[in-house]
Amino acid sequence: MAKLVEYFDNDFIDLSIDNSINVNYHRTVEQTGKTIHVSLSIRQRVKHDMNSSARLFTYYIPETTETLVICQRIIEDIEKWKKRSNEIDAIGGYSGDIEIGKHSIIYSNRVFLYTETQLNENEILELGKTADKLNLYITVRSQNYVANRMKLEKPQAFISHDSRDKDLIARPLSKGLHSRLCFVWYDEFSLKVGDSLRESIESGIKEVKKCVLILTPNFLANPGWTKKEFNSIFTREMIFNERIILPIWYKVTKEDIYNYSPALADTVALIWPNNEDLSKDEYDKEVERLISKLHTEITKEKQ
Repeated sequence: MAKLVEYFDNDFIDLSIDNSINVNYHRTVEQTGKTIHVSLSIRQRVKHDMNSSARLFTYYIPETTETLVICQRIIEDIEKWKKRSNEIDAIGGYSGDIEIGKHSIIYSNRVFLYTETQLNENEILELGKTADKLNLYITVRSQNYVANRMKLEKPQAFISHDSRDKDLIARPLSKGLHSRLCFVWYDEFSLKVGDSLRESIESGIKEVKKCVLILTPNFLANPGWTKKEFNSIFTREMIFNERIILPIWYKVTKEDIYNYSPALADTVALIWPNNEDLSKDEYDKEVERLISKLHTEITKEKQ
């Protein structure tokens, strides 16, 4: 399941100024009655439109018992955040443009707050009073937002793999794509108790844009479900004249793939790195690069 912070990372991502801000407030400790000073680090993203020079503030607030107080502090200090944002200027345009007049940045009165802790009705009313006083339009996104987005978003790719390759490749690959809000059909994410395995797999293969084959010695030697999945995927390609297969190779050769399926050997593949040949940092970077390339292939529109 996607997380709220992943939606925050991916929403308004086109061109943004990202930083952390400290929100300060006082809290009374119930056990002692003493008032203590608290400083919480909050993620701030300023969305910047190059053409209009308009900016929009978004914030991610981690789980806390003081969500309302923090939300109020953030919007009460919005003028301070504007001044800080003004230190970075960005003007859209092209070579040969004639620029006339003085450039200024425009700020929307809309602010997005991503809160891990859901506000209750009374807290929403209180936040509304602060917003009205400051002439701001606040949108709060929390766990309800995640649940509703998940209902609307269908998997874009089907992950076909041998269960023995789950820990090394299939799970980190699926999580990496999910973190980019590219949802995939993957058994750990997509199957619920009581589901028909065959019907769920066939439905997944029919509905997605792409099918990712994790081709390993384990996959090629498996005569069971992986073979059935491959046959179903290959059949869809032939019947609908589509190119939906995105292969990933790990410790296999072109000859291995050809012996499994001559047609598959002609499809350009991504190569999963060998963790035995790389340091952990190098391996992690290579995996991230591969997931980014795969994400691009899955989400790009047909030419």
